[in-house]
Amino acid sequence: MRTAVKPGAVLQYDPVQLLGTVIRVEDGGYCVVQCETAEWRVQRAASCLLVPEVGDEVLISGPVPQQTYLIAVIRQARPDTARLETQGDMVIACPQGSISMQAGQAVALQGGEALSLDTVRLGLRANQAECAVGELDYLGARARVSVSTVNLIGKACEVVMDRISQLAQQVFRITQDTEQVRAGRIDCQAEHTVRLHAQHTLITGTDLVKVDADQIHMG
Repeated sequence: MRTAVKPGAVLQYDPVQLLGTVIRVEDGGYCVVQCETAEWRVQRAASCLLVPEVGDEVLISGPVPQQTYLIAVIRQARPDTARLETQGDMVIACPQGSISMQAGQAVALQGGEALSLDTVRLGLRANQAECAVGELDYLGARARVSVSTVNLIGKACEVVMDRISQLAQQVFRITQDTEQVRAGRIDCQAEHTVRLHAQHTLITGTDLVKVDADQIHMG
């Protein structure tokens, strides 16, 4: 059990609490701080998330000189740049509320190995968007897209569906080489004109070929 220090008691150690300027940043979270004429080599405390830079005014504190840490950055040499950093995993949690990130210019998210989003509802709004993905797998129950213009450019397109329905005022298609259709039944109907033209036209049937009209012109 610790004994409380009585008022007016003289401590048996010399606590440290100084303001200084960072003159060098070393590996492992150590900083060399100039406090008047003395240099202190201290480690950044775990609670000090703001990474110190050379020229920053910082506060170092500790119970004894051998246990002194950089606990806060008081004034930055470059106020326009700040970096929050931890050595291990970081979790920012707000169990009962919301978390909002705002920036006057841009927000960038970068994951060295992966980036995941898990939520009930996802909303995205932007005037312009660019997406560059090497390989994409989409799995969902329904997709609805409403756009004014769609441009698709690629080398191959494969569509496997139980049913495809298309509704358009005009359809224009050009096939430079070969177009093949394999179906159990084909039903083509036009309100006005159907035109088939080629250098060689072949119409064959295994059992029956029927031509029926009020007028039939041959040749």
